[in-house]
Amino acid sequence: MPATKFGHHTSLLTALLVAGLPAAVLAQTASGDAPLEAQAAQRTSFDILAQPMSQALTAFGRQSGLQIAVDSSAVAGKSSPGVSGQMAPDQALRQLLAGSGLTYQFNSATAVTVTGPPPSAPGPGPGSSAVQLDPVRVQAATVPPQAEIGNLPPPYAGGQVARGGKVGLLGNRDFMDTPFSQTTYTNDYIRNQQARSLTDVLSTDPTLRTGYPNGNVFDDRVVIRGIQVFNPNYGFGGLYGIVPNQVDLTGVERIEVFRGPTAFLNGALPQAVGGTINLVPKRATDDPITRATALYSSDAQFGGAVDVGRRFGPDNAIGARANASYISGQTSVWNQTSEKLAMTLGLDYRSERTRLDADIGYLKRNIGAFQGGMFLAAGVPLPPAPDARRSSYQPWERLQGNDLYGALRFEHDILEGLTGFIKAGARRSNYTSMFLNQNINNYNGNTSTLSAGQFQSSVESLSLEAGLRGTFNTGPLKHEAALIGDYLKTQNFTFNSALAIPTASNIYFPTYLFAPNTATVRTAPPPLSSDTVYSSVGVADAVSFYGDMFQIIGGARWQRIQSANYSAVTGLPTNGNDTAIISPSVALVVRPVKQLMFYGNYIQALQQGPIAGAGLRNAGEQFPAFVTNQFEIGAKVDFGTFGATLSAFQITLPSSYTDLATNTLVTNGQQRNQGLEFVMFGEPVNGLKLNGGFTVLDAKLTNTQGGRNNGNQAVGTTPFQASLTADWDTPFLPGFGVLGRVIYNGQVNLNAANTQWAPPWTRFDAGLRYTFERADGKPISLRANVINLFDANYWVATSSFFVQNQPRTFMLSLTADF
Repeated sequence: MPATKFGHHTSLLTALLVAGLPAAVLAQTASGDAPLEAQAAQRTSFDILAQPMSQALTAFGRQSGLQIAVDSSAVAGKSSPGVSGQMAPDQALRQLLAGSGLTYQFNSATAVTVTGPPPSAPGPGPGSSAVQLDPVRVQAATVPPQAEIGNLPPPYAGGQVARGGKVGLLGNRDFMDTPFSQTTYTNDYIRNQQARSLTDVLSTDPTLRTGYPNGNVFDDRVVIRGIQVFNPNYGFGGLYGIVPNQVDLTGVERIEVFRGPTAFLNGALPQAVGGTINLVPKRATDDPITRATALYSSDAQFGGAVDVGRRFGPDNAIGARANASYISGQTSVWNQTSEKLAMTLGLDYRSERTRLDADIGYLKRNIGAFQGGMFLAAGVPLPPAPDARRSSYQPWERLQGNDLYGALRFEHDILEGLTGFIKAGARRSNYTSMFLNQNINNYNGNTSTLSAGQFQSSVESLSLEAGLRGTFNTGPLKHEAALIGDYLKTQNFTFNSALAIPTASNIYFPTYLFAPNTATVRTAPPPLSSDTVYSSVGVADAVSFYGDMFQIIGGARWQRIQSANYSAVTGLPTNGNDTAIISPSVALVVRPVKQLMFYGNYIQALQQGPIAGAGLRNAGEQFPAFVTNQFEIGAKVDFGTFGATLSAFQITLPSSYTDLATNTLVTNGQQRNQGLEFVMFGEPVNGLKLNGGFTVLDAKLTNTQGGRNNGNQAVGTTPFQASLTADWDTPFLPGFGVLGRVIYNGQVNLNAANTQWAPPWTRFDAGLRYTFERADGKPISLRANVINLFDANYWVATSSFFVQNQPRTFMLSLTADF
């Protein structure tokens, strides 16, 4: 990006983040300086879920070992966003009370009083409604700051997002110490919008665009910074390549969204150029969990879910968390059915210096009349989207499959300030789809068959990681260093049994055919089609000085991609490639005041090179891996109850095209994506939680065949997108909440010549919820959500093909704790 443009972005960053944001609204106060000094000297590991305030404070008393005096009338009907991570009890209590209006006062180093908003008495007196909560020490072991297991960043004010997340080899970091753009969505956010697939959550992010709208298709592909990212580039507990083809959120505690290339942070991945997604599995909490949920989704999908967690042994050292869900029936799309079964089990062990996690999951899906996508004939303008409820896909089109996956993570504190770790994970996925791809031939919506058949796909992945992470000082410099090695082996087994199924249909008035004769399709397991190994070794050091006002992060990662492709007929290798490079990275953080930070970074991405297709002179040639470069500057603010990130970036990525003069595939192409992202979150006003932002993107083709498309907008990109989610805990009825959301997606380009476009669209969502306590103090929650409130019809496009949107869909749930 030219220096002048960066200078303009820097001015805009400062103006928006310093002058344009509202003042912070503090939710609680503290008094009693001497007790606070004593509290600041100790750090405790907290893991308290979002729940009614009275229960949250009880859990706080158990985990902190403090004596808590609570004014029960002041906390009645209030809820807490929860808190997770290692911190001083005073800091944990601030986050636990965020947005509630409650105040607290330390009466001594071991006693604290929680009351209503000031002015209030220093503690409960005779005749008050205060309740004394006895302290119970539950977990004696503390987790060092360089550890990952049991060290999640705490929720931010409002509880919808966390204060930070995993930043690759740098470990878990607070967002104000991270020189990259990242958002971590919490389980509260997932539950309150009744998200049942990863797509449901990612579609609400203002910087992401999902490729499939309703979660009833192949995967959870998204566009980040104008570049498509697919499920093999998603992580599970920090291990990549083991995430199912499509993610069900059963057993998922948090979703971490990282924007931009991550080769230095996570190592070489199949296609993690635009960014990555990491899933954080659920863990047993100190408080027992027994939760059951009844589910409904229109038109006639019914199901349920259970969530059970317990801790055992001395100091609750052993934990188990089991989750299961099942839902089946007719979706909101006519003639489409969906059946999904998901089961997960998470185990963990904590001791003075050793921590161990283990997860196993199983997902089974069966989708009838799944919507695989449509294509547009050359020179034809895209016709208006049909009624989203009326599918033009054949009733016999079907996607069936299952995923079995698991992970094991081990951490040991070798010395004070030095932790070693080993991780291992694996996945096996088996999917079969019966499909008919339609090609739209004219503006009237007439279609013909582009391709049809049965596609078999199996994937086997093994993911390993080992390393050291430590903290130390050299004079006035504070170091957070890491040395990590990663290994990912992925084998793909595929076979396509083509079928001749001529059609003459229409997207508005579809013609439905009898199911084809499948006597000729393959019944044996698919053969090996590709075998790829991604390996890397990375080293990094984050150096802080001058009271953490300045931070420099530097390092490099050696990466290697070894790929081989195989013939489906002979089973023999046909081509391959072996590429190794060193990817350097450097980042800077400047934090002039606690509430404001500026950052910049340079980072790369490495992805597997293309293969020349059939009919070309160099057909079958496997090209070396592509190297992508990103420069980014940004600023972040943290007012305690309201936070935001504004970033400007430039990504330059190589591409391939067919040289028409020689009829060969060449890799001389280039695309340049420049953009501006704004993300905000928090609870700026008591009870009102906001989450939203926008993305401005200038994605240009800079080097194309003969220069004919130079300067054109890149395929599958849009110049502007935005979203805003507002969640309001109403003051007039305790436990009653209202949710509203608006998502805007600009015009999307469908071809390199910029002659075909998908028009812009806007979607509105809404939700209501009510949580109350039974006589035994356990909560019951009723939730009702509507996706696409006004039943708009539009095309969803992230590349040259596109799909129909999700029609208006109603979701209901009833959740009870026992």
